[in-house]
Amino acid sequence: MNCPHCHNSLPDDAARCFQCELTFSDQNKQAAFSYAAFISYRHLSRDAEIAQQVQKAIEAHRLPRNIALDDPSRSTAHRKNKRILGKCFRDEDELAASHSLPDSIREALAASRTLVVICSPETQESPWVQREIEMFGQLHGRERIICVLAAGSPEESIPPILKTRMVPDASGVLREMPAEPLAADLRPEAKAKRKAELLRIIAAVAGCSYDDLRQRERVRKRKHIALTSAAAALAIVVIGIFAFQFHRTSEAALIAESKSLAAQAIDQYANGEHLQAIETALQALPSSENDTSRPLVPEARAALEKVLALDPDPDQPWTPFYLLEADGEIVDVAYSQEGVWIATLDATGVVSLYDANNGASLGTATPDIFALESDTVPSTYWFIEAMSPSCLIMGNRTGQGGVVCANPLTGKSLWKMHSVYALATASLENDSDSQNFGLLAYGTHSIAASLIDGMSGELLAGAEMAIDQFPRNTNLDTFCIQDAPARAYYALDTDLVTFNLVDGTTRQDTVSDATVQSVRCKDDLIAFTAANIEDSSDGTNNHPFSISVARNTGDGFETLWTYEGTFAVTVSAKADTPEPFASIPEIIDILRCEEDLVLASAGKKLYVFSLATGEIAYEQEFAASIVAAQPCFVEEERYAISLALSDGTLNMISPLLDVTASTDSSTTAVPFTLDGAWLDEDNYGNPVAYLHAVDQPNRMYCYLFRPFYDDTVAEELTLDELLAYARQAVGQS
Repeated sequence: MNCPHCHNSLPDDAARCFQCELTFSDQNKQAAFSYAAFISYRHLSRDAEIAQQVQKAIEAHRLPRNIALDDPSRSTAHRKNKRILGKCFRDEDELAASHSLPDSIREALAASRTLVVICSPETQESPWVQREIEMFGQLHGRERIICVLAAGSPEESIPPILKTRMVPDASGVLREMPAEPLAADLRPEAKAKRKAELLRIIAAVAGCSYDDLRQRERVRKRKHIALTSAAAALAIVVIGIFAFQFHRTSEAALIAESKSLAAQAIDQYANGEHLQAIETALQALPSSENDTSRPLVPEARAALEKVLALDPDPDQPWTPFYLLEADGEIVDVAYSQEGVWIATLDATGVVSLYDANNGASLGTATPDIFALESDTVPSTYWFIEAMSPSCLIMGNRTGQGGVVCANPLTGKSLWKMHSVYALATASLENDSDSQNFGLLAYGTHSIAASLIDGMSGELLAGAEMAIDQFPRNTNLDTFCIQDAPARAYYALDTDLVTFNLVDGTTRQDTVSDATVQSVRCKDDLIAFTAANIEDSSDGTNNHPFSISVARNTGDGFETLWTYEGTFAVTVSAKADTPEPFASIPEIIDILRCEEDLVLASAGKKLYVFSLATGEIAYEQEFAASIVAAQPCFVEEERYAISLALSDGTLNMISPLLDVTASTDSSTTAVPFTLDGAWLDEDNYGNPVAYLHAVDQPNRMYCYLFRPFYDDTVAEELTLDELLAYARQAVGQS
């Protein structure tokens, strides 16, 4: 008889083939293969994923017509379609209902045409994989064993049993000789050639030449593309004919379409999708005054005028400007001081840069400091900060650390600090024109505050203090710095650390019974808030906090005044649904007016205090938590405050006027529940708001404050002028 595997001539009573090491019996000589392949793997998530990919590829593949399996041992069901390889056995799926694992495995191995071993550095630790290889080799020989690399190198991942084989020498003595098992590479780094490697596995399972199968697959694909293209072309011709005839004979359909597009544009505008609304409105209109292919529908023109905000709505002073969209969840935003650009950082580590005037993309980058690791929490560990129009700081607080500075105006990297754990950065208080900034970094059991030249990364001054443990994430925003006097401050729980940047000394003073939540400084005065927010899980909304101003005497802090109150940790949002929002008591800014003022917020409450006396100059409580607040229009005798609330309310407060934001026309309700907002001014001095919605984590909506004046007269534009204005707004030629 002949060996059914390698066809070596053997005696009729032989029980083993020494050429291919196959052990056989009368039963398996004639057995039908129920499975195309037995997939053996270590039950790790990575290896299991590769095993599933291999199983899906084998079972779904249909061989080209000129390559068909002709295996008399295949089951009757499979012989009916010689182009189908058959099912695979993967123990996670097949053994769930079995009570005898070893017997089930042996039966499956005997009924499998090939063995696919998923190899990784952990494979050799699995006794089951080892036994499955041995069993299959005894039943069918090793020529039908296919190795698939899931991770690691072939040397460390392929089991040793497959790297040798027993071969008779000239005298007929079996000797162990090196062997190179058939292998395919499905490691992550080989992703580009994954389709080719899966085809290599399929060829091995089918028992055909990989090169032949690949060439025939290419021929089949070209034929499929040709047929598909021909069908598509025919469909386009048919559709074009019907569409042309329909539009020639039915002006009513075009009018209905224009009205529908106009309504869609209004909806997009109401949802903050400003540029998309303009593009939709343009589709509803003819391309020019002389274009007769589409009728001019009044509703379409009115929609375009609406979304261009040419006629300001007195009830909607905050109007949609543009929409930014990232691939991943947006975790931080940086806005240049002069409103030139805006940058976003998403959870995939991509920094995207946009023109702040129109939202146009200026490019993206993926700094290596934002590499994802198993324990990375991007929203906590990564940050970006605008220090000047030409200085964007990017930092990583943990992992590999690192600080990178880039110039968004040129797109070039300026400098990088390796292995620096930057906890926070801060602009110099009351000095927006300086290129220098403050950097708070963590070393081995120490923290250091430094004054850095933003353009060169040069250390200008600094001071360092030893601490016992890594600072808590809740205190990372309590860092501030000033150059006159040259000091920096940082809160460690209830203490305030003073860094003297002149002589490099530090001092730590207890300033509160509760955790310090925010700090701002002016000259020798420090304003700070304190509250034990971690103890706020009792469900009450009357949570105590304090706002204090103290003087740095050089030997400690002299408290000038303290305000104590309560704030809401859980607030009401859309449809009176309670929404948790971590709105910590915060010093927003110190305003330089006729009298220096402290602007602060806590939960739903906004306060303005006299810096010197603590007298309340203004206070108001809102229906929802304050997500962000920002002073604007600040002059000696006036100031205003822009606000974003968690229920989607945008507001403009004028504390010095009798009419406040609760009664005037400065309020707009946007259709989002907010969990983040960044407020500033554009390069014309107009307040601008960047909004982060709870249910749209990868989007940032930009709204612009356009106040309404009673004497405003809408400019009359011709259709061509209106179309040109709209195309310019969306960047169309």
